[in-house]
Amino acid sequence: MIKAIAMLLALISSTLIAAGPRWDHSIKIDDPKLTVKEAAQQCHKSLINAPELLEAWCEKAYEMGYWSALVPISLHTGDGTRLVAKANERLKNKEPKAYTVLAWLYGSGQFVEEDIERAISLNRELLNLAHAGVTPAIRTSAHKELADLYQLQENWPAVIKHASYVKKHSRFKFDIDAAQRQIAKAQKHTQPSTQ
Repeated sequence: MIKAIAMLLALISSTLIAAGPRWDHSIKIDDPKLTVKEAAQQCHKSLINAPELLEAWCEKAYEMGYWSALVPISLHTGDGTRLVAKANERLKNKEPKAYTVLAWLYGSGQFVEEDIERAISLNRELLNLAHAGVTPAIRTSAHKELADLYQLQENWPAVIKHASYVKKHSRFKFDIDAAQRQIAKAQKHTQPSTQ
């Protein structure tokens, strides 16, 4: 569950994170002037601040067009049926978020049978997309996921390749430090034995 929550936070766009963690009681779910952004913010804020309102706010955000609201709904209810279906539907349109969500689901075995090869394939396809929505942050995140997945497979040359990308391109010290540790571990496994 900890990994699921960490992944949820990684999937939340930086715009929503910038909205801050405080619950805004002045925003009303039935306000006719409610924007998608406000509904999405309330959806994500409810995870910590008002879990009893999570389903209502996330359903509202989803109805308004924010399909990523299905992630917290699924984690909250334990049912990812709609999330998997919607992500697969969006994948047909080559939407970067669909690749990210499905790769996470298959890599973690959350709501689908764990399939590391499928998770790797989805991340690699995402990196090959010529799509305006594939931002540098999404690209770096995909490389981070690939380094983690290849580490599970003990594919050390691939770990070095993808962790090196993260080390060079991430804006976050935590990710850079983690990538450096992965590279060091992978290098130990790729060096010839001295025995």
